[in-house]
Amino acid sequence: MKGKELRQSRIRELLQDSDLETHEMLAAALRRRGIEVSQSTLSKDLRELGVVRLPRPEGGFRYGVPEAGAAPRDLHLLERELCDYQVQAVRARNLVVVKTLAGHAQSLCAAIDRMDWGEIVGTLAGEDTILIIAPTDQEAEGLLKRLRQLSGD
Repeated sequence: MKGKELRQSRIRELLQDSDLETHEMLAAALRRRGIEVSQSTLSKDLRELGVVRLPRPEGGFRYGVPEAGAAPRDLHLLERELCDYQVQAVRARNLVVVKTLAGHAQSLCAAIDRMDWGEIVGTLAGEDTILIIAPTDQEAEGLLKRLRQLSGD
């Protein structure tokens, strides 16, 4: 594996396994793994990987990598739509019901569909309600937590 590929692979691993909030924290974690990186190279790697800042439940932000199959702009759009239009999200067994402002359920549902998350069997959208179907109760709970995290709740 080439230097850039190895470095970006380690960055992805670190961001999936750790709550890193700053470039400095990420650079220090890379150094502990024997990878020295400049600020400008790290910034370029983060852009190329599509890394985004995700809200943390306790406040502040952390770096996160987009889901496989989702373009960084798709994840950004989903975050924005969740923050702007989601009113409430609740779980009922293996279902997640998302209430939105009137007229926004279909666009938010389309943004969720673009993520191509494996734990979603299917979605339905009306005027102000989205029904998300997961295979199991546990996967629905994980999905609800992910939506809440992305929306900043």
